[in-house]
Amino acid sequence: MALAQEGSSAATQIYQQRTADGRIVLSDQPVAGAKTQRTWQFAPEDAAAAQQRRENARREGEAVSERIQRQLDREQQRDEQLALERLRIAQAQAQRDAERTRYEAQRETVVVFVPRHAPHLVRPPFPPPPRLPRFPRPGPPEPRMKDLSAPVVLPTRSM
Repeated sequence: MALAQEGSSAATQIYQQRTADGRIVLSDQPVAGAKTQRTWQFAPEDAAAAQQRRENARREGEAVSERIQRQLDREQQRDEQLALERLRIAQAQAQRDAERTRYEAQRETVVVFVPRHAPHLVRPPFPPPPRLPRFPRPGPPEPRMKDLSAPVVLPTRSM
């Protein structure tokens, strides 16, 4: 561990040493019986510069946190909009299915069983067609061969 004493103007030296049992020791003073493998020297740190670095790091961390929070807010808003759109789609599908069910229910053919002994209970859906006369009407006789090139007009039934 490097322990820098504030206020000392001398450079701090760090030793990496290996003991006889193979452990590595980092210290600011040589350990008796250990072999030094590497050393580092550090100039003492200026207190004002260190304070400025801490302040810069704090501001940068706040800026990063703010960017992350804005991104999370945008994602949450997008997720809420997607959920609302899914609800609208589900509601439209449910409404369409309900309308289709109503339409199909209206189209269904209803079969009613009417016993043979009560035909007077059932009314036909429309009046019966008028009866044709049994005998031909007086007038000129109809030709035996009809002109097939002339258009055929069929009588229509009024409801």
